[in-house]
Amino acid sequence: MKTYRVGQILFLISETNKVLPIQVIEEVIRTTLTGKEKTYIVKFPDKDETQTDIQKIKGELFETRKDLFNYMINNTTNAINKMLDQAELISSEIFNVDISNAVKVPEKLPFEEKIEVPKMQPEIKQNKIITVDLGNGKLGKISEKELEKIGDSEWKYFC
Repeated sequence: MKTYRVGQILFLISETNKVLPIQVIEEVIRTTLTGKEKTYIVKFPDKDETQTDIQKIKGELFETRKDLFNYMINNTTNAINKMLDQAELISSEIFNVDISNAVKVPEKLPFEEKIEVPKMQPEIKQNKIITVDLGNGKLGKISEKELEKIGDSEWKYFC
C-alpha cells in the first residue's frame, strides 16, 4: 500500500467517472498475530462528511492534479484512437477504401508543443525601425530607441 500523510488531499475517479477530492484524516496501524498492517481513513466532501477505509474505495486514486490530468488525457486519447480505428476499419470494409495513409493522433498534442517565438528581421533599416513578425501575416514595428528602453542591448544579436 502507498504511504499518505494525514491531511493530504487525494483525487478519486469514482465508478461514475466523477472526480472527487478526498482527504486523508487518519493513519491506522493495526498489530495482529500476523504482523503490522497500515491503512488510512479518508473523508469525502459530502454533507455527511462520510469517512471510510481507503482500501474500501472503488476507483482510481491520484496524489497530484498533474498525475490525474495525464491519466485522463491518456485515456481520452486512447478512446479517440479506438473510435477512429473502428471508423477506418468500417470504411475499409464497407466502402472498399485504402486507408493506409490515414493520419493518426500525434504523440505530442498541440498544447504540449513549444510555442515558436517570432523572429525579428536581421537588419536594421536606415530610420532605425525594426519590423517584428507577429505571426498570422501580421507585422509590428518598433524603433531601436524604444526597444532599448525595454531591455538591455543584447536584442541586437538575436536573429
